[in-house]
Amino acid sequence: MIELRKISILDDNMKECIALDILPEQKGFVASNAYSLAEAYCENRAYAEAGVCDIAEPYAVYQDGKMVGFAMYGYFSPDYEEDDEVYCTEEHHYYFWRLLIDKNHQGKGIGRETVKQIMEEIKSKPHGEASYCYTSYKPANIASKTTFASYGFEEDGRVIGGEVVARYNL
Repeated sequence: MIELRKISILDDNMKECIALDILPEQKGFVASNAYSLAEAYCENRAYAEAGVCDIAEPYAVYQDGKMVGFAMYGYFSPDYEEDDEVYCTEEHHYYFWRLLIDKNHQGKGIGRETVKQIMEEIKSKPHGEASYCYTSYKPANIASKTTFASYGFEEDGRVIGGEVVARYNL
């Protein structure tokens, strides 16, 4: 059974989350969990103060009580400005920001179930109205492409910062 638990920088399991790793050939496909958590709890504060990112929601992914992955989504305003423009749109939107399944637990359907659970939360629009949820991935990251496509994400034709952008209609 897959369970998602919100993770905080104050949690005892931070070191466990940061220690999760991917296969060597996957390096460069996803940021480290340490970097992702820094975005969620440091940069997010600055984004929120600027009024462009209302929230970042980081989760530890557990299978049968053992941490096996990490996922994070955010809620962004249309005013967000980023050099690579992945997050920029003309309206509020959700962004499935990160998905990392530990190298020892890949290929078991954990990523697909994690996407399903995160998207069920996003579809309830917990942080505000939005018509879309976006994600992005490196073109060579076939696992992410197929995982998100299996849930209904469709590539929208943009390649920004070397990543293919995909959209899900909420």
